[in-house]
Amino acid sequence: LICFILFFTMKFFFAFFALIVGLVAASYEEWATADSGDANSFKSDGIVLETGNMTVTNHGWTEYKQCDSKWGSNKLGTCSQTICSAGCAMSSVAMILTTKGKNKDPGSLNSWLKSNGGYASGCNIVWSSVDKLGVTKFQGIETASESSICSGLSQGHGIVANVHNGGHYVLL
Repeated sequence: LICFILFFTMKFFFAFFALIVGLVAASYEEWATADSGDANSFKSDGIVLETGNMTVTNHGWTEYKQCDSKWGSNKLGTCSQTICSAGCAMSSVAMILTTKGKNKDPGSLNSWLKSNGGYASGCNIVWSSVDKLGVTKFQGIETASESSICSGLSQGHGIVANVHNGGHYVLL
């Protein structure tokens, strides 16, 4: 009787185990082969973060691509880089300015910055230089806490964040 119970229990365990492994493998296959779809048809819901009772939206920021053919090949500042290769910070600032009413796409902002002391060391943006346009106020460079970032976003502030260990800037 004990052998029968052990045999039956082991048979049930292995059948159950095989079922679980099969379900996990099928789920993994779907996950591993999934893609994000057609990037050209992506439409944002505008929600940047949902946590607790707070929802942070993108507040309708203008979206520019730094490699757009209209300006991507333009020289950035006075260095050998182009807007496409190194203009992420400046393009993020252009999104803020355009959203706030100053019609500055990355190409026109790059030209304006060149003529108005907006670059240091060739192609490093002088963050406060665009304050002269009257719609922004540079607040400083900091390592911000999650709560201060969320607070700024919920108030509609444009926050240009440095990501990828310093290799890229994005507008939050």
